[in-house]
Amino acid sequence: MHRRCDFFRSCALWVLILLCVGFDAHAAQVVPSLYGAVVSDTDAQQAAQDAMRQVLVRLTGERDAAADPALAALIADARRYVQLQRITTAGATQVLFDAGALRDAISAAGRSVWGPDRPLVWVLLPQQEAGAADALRARLAAAAQSRGLPIVIAQADAADAGTAPLAAARRAGAAAALIAQPLPADPASQQWTLVASSTDTRWTGGPEVAIDGATDALVLAARSLDGAPEADFTCRISGVADLPSFASVLSALRTAPEVTEVTVRAVDADSLLLQLKARGDQAQLDRALANDRLRAIASNARGELDYRYQAAP
Repeated sequence: MHRRCDFFRSCALWVLILLCVGFDAHAAQVVPSLYGAVVSDTDAQQAAQDAMRQVLVRLTGERDAAADPALAALIADARRYVQLQRITTAGATQVLFDAGALRDAISAAGRSVWGPDRPLVWVLLPQQEAGAADALRARLAAAAQSRGLPIVIAQADAADAGTAPLAAARRAGAAAALIAQPLPADPASQQWTLVASSTDTRWTGGPEVAIDGATDALVLAARSLDGAPEADFTCRISGVADLPSFASVLSALRTAPEVTEVTVRAVDADSLLLQLKARGDQAQLDRALANDRLRAIASNARGELDYRYQAAP
């Protein structure tokens, strides 16, 4: 009983702080260097154009952006948007474009920019021989970098994905899971499964296929979510019995892309009363928050969304 009182004294302090300021919820990783590239050509004009092709793919989220007729003028006149261009010590050319000018030009061309806050993808690889695992990791990292997709890679024997990969991904601070499974008949390929609150998709092939498919799906989901109206939800979560549980609940909310803002309104026994801003309807929010520790109960008589938190054994 004494320990429970200590928890609520400590928890109350955190809640008082959060009551005053609340916080924005971002299930995203800020992607650096979206507006720059390093290319092999040393001719100033050609290097700027090659860099622009790479940057347009990362900025728009579209794998075919470099071949998009609407963006052809930006490639042809790439030097107009160059902020910095220099030859590196390795003999390549580093090009950095003016972010504001390039964003405006893409919008003027009728295309949209995929924002820098992007969903972090937790990639789970099967057990492999060390050399093969390193090669697969390198290919994943290169493909993700070319598409501007933030990833974190885990090994199957070091992560407890079980049958709930999205929950495992969220415990790792990610918003989606990309699971690789070996294909005995084709050692050069894998079966890939993307699991996110808004999609569950599969591909067969190498890591480049997986990264392209995952990026395409997440860009589509992000644009659909951007078009959804933002609504207010009152949410009560019970079973929050200690500070680690409190932190875990807030982490779960932060890793749900649909949730844009969280404010803690009150603590009552082992329950948290939260005010959420989220895009989409209640069903979308339920899917976004569902995991192996946070269970939806129902809307209660007060019109609040009701959840029960189950701590890990």
